[in-house]
Amino acid sequence: MTDVALPASLTLDELLPRLAEFTNDVVLITEAEPIGGGGPAIVYVNAAFTRMTGYAPSDVIGLTPRILQGPKTSAVARAQIRTALQNWQPIRIDLLNYRKDGSEFWVELSITPVADDAGFFRFWVAVQREASQLQRFDEQRRLYELILANMDGGLVVIDALQPDAPVEFVNAAFVRMTGYSEDEILGRNCRQFQGVQTDNEARAVLRRAIEEGQPANVELLNYRKDGTSFWNHVSIAPLRDASGAVVKFVGVQRDLTNQKRREHQVLAAQRLSAIGELTGGIAHDFNNLLTAIGGSAELLSQRIGHDADLVRLVDTIRHASRHGTSQVRRLLNFSRTPLLARGKVDLRAVLAQLQALLRTALRGDIALEIDQHPQARWVDAETVQLESALLNLVLNAQDAIKGAGRIRITALPIKVGQDAMVQIEVTDSGCGMDAGTLGRLFEAFFTTKEPGRGSGLGLAMVHSFVSHLGGTIRARSEVGLGTTLTMTLHAATSGDTETGRLEATGAGPARPRRVLLVEDDEVVRLTAHAMLVSQGHKVVAVDNPVDALSRLANNGPFDVLFTDVMMPGGLSGLELAALAKASHPGLKVILTSGWADSTLPNQLSADSGDPFLLKPYTLADLDTTFAQLDR
Repeated sequence: MTDVALPASLTLDELLPRLAEFTNDVVLITEAEPIGGGGPAIVYVNAAFTRMTGYAPSDVIGLTPRILQGPKTSAVARAQIRTALQNWQPIRIDLLNYRKDGSEFWVELSITPVADDAGFFRFWVAVQREASQLQRFDEQRRLYELILANMDGGLVVIDALQPDAPVEFVNAAFVRMTGYSEDEILGRNCRQFQGVQTDNEARAVLRRAIEEGQPANVELLNYRKDGTSFWNHVSIAPLRDASGAVVKFVGVQRDLTNQKRREHQVLAAQRLSAIGELTGGIAHDFNNLLTAIGGSAELLSQRIGHDADLVRLVDTIRHASRHGTSQVRRLLNFSRTPLLARGKVDLRAVLAQLQALLRTALRGDIALEIDQHPQARWVDAETVQLESALLNLVLNAQDAIKGAGRIRITALPIKVGQDAMVQIEVTDSGCGMDAGTLGRLFEAFFTTKEPGRGSGLGLAMVHSFVSHLGGTIRARSEVGLGTTLTMTLHAATSGDTETGRLEATGAGPARPRRVLLVEDDEVVRLTAHAMLVSQGHKVVAVDNPVDALSRLANNGPFDVLFTDVMMPGGLSGLELAALAKASHPGLKVILTSGWADSTLPNQLSADSGDPFLLKPYTLADLDTTFAQLDR
């Protein structure tokens, strides 16, 4: 109440009109109408009005109370007041107003209509009480609640004064992140989210920070209620009271699982790239050795046909060479070698080889069944990559089976339109997949396996391999009922034969040619020279492109340039071929290499379609390739 001096002779009738001056509440009286337009005019304000708003009575008498409103005054609140006035009803509401100096303040506003003796409404009486501090607190509280509810990061507050630092607050994001309900978290220690793979050093950092009342930042592997793990960045900070004592700790958690997965995928891709470069180089050297071993063995076989014991020994060398060729091509598959050996592939032999490989690769409680239709034997593919694709599908199927189970491979001949196809299905009795996982199955780097157990590239590479062959691969699955992956490839026609294989075409020997052989590896150069000569060709051999250009200019003419692609120095075999054909338009070119890196297919396709022979090659391969020059 405001202290007011009153005359001693003041009567009750004189006191009543002056009551409004005795209160700290604002009393404002307006005429009853008009409701619309500018609104009813002010006819009276008390002293508290001036103290609250800064306006003197002379500033506002005759004006509408709406002069107290401003840009942030709620339009909803205004509409509610207008509706009450139109219905001649009292209203109580909180309203943001503005003082004369432009500052904001909140009021609790009560408006009541006053009628005369005849029942006609003559005035509106408004009583206002400032509520700025309370309203500001409520607004801030609502704002904080909104912020906490919409934070992506998990927020947790622990009580530093209680034994074992129990949790006393978590936001909705923390609940979503962990899978526990609020009731299952409050009052417990945060160690319930840790597990067997949680780093002990990270735990120690957090424990020391809490003991010493210091902030800390760590990356931590935590566990959800369902047992799945997730990586998160944990940042904790102490909250101190007025005396400086630590009373609470607030922790903010940010889920790093996807970020960690992406980092792992990048590292996996880098490792695969490095492995690809390494295996490509190793395979290149082995292919050169195998060319010399296999070629020499074939030449020996031609010369010792009279000695059965020696023939058996040479055949052993040839068999070992063929086996080495198969192993090197598996190495090249790790470097994602293009389909340089595409052609007619015996699916029966591939499945037999696969079964042999899986004897030690599959768990003892996994049963493998193979069912191949007799007419689903020959496919247009590449042996090593087809074998690798099937191996990938089977091992993925094994990973989907928890405990004992069954994997079945079936191969059937089918028709797709007018095309003869072979359909290969790999079916498992595993856990199956939901629609979301199924939709991303062939996406590069997508994996459902734990970090370190898969690169996410296996099925993407299978999809790429099948697509390059003009085939299809699709999956169907149901949670709890297993998965079937169906690979459809073109059936091979009777005239196809896989490039680089040992079978002859039956077309007869190629006619003799004058051949310029360019090969930097001495052992391969000597072997290739002898192989070509044995087939009736006249051969000049050099070890570099510069000497080759000189021989073309001075020792020609030559019919065929037979050159390795990868050459030391500044000129490659492809560049040599281009220069040679430019100066000798009738010259034929055969390219060979033991290293099929990722740039080679584009270079070859940009060339004029010269035959390519993948090392190691045989006499039959040479004969087939030279015969192509006559077409």
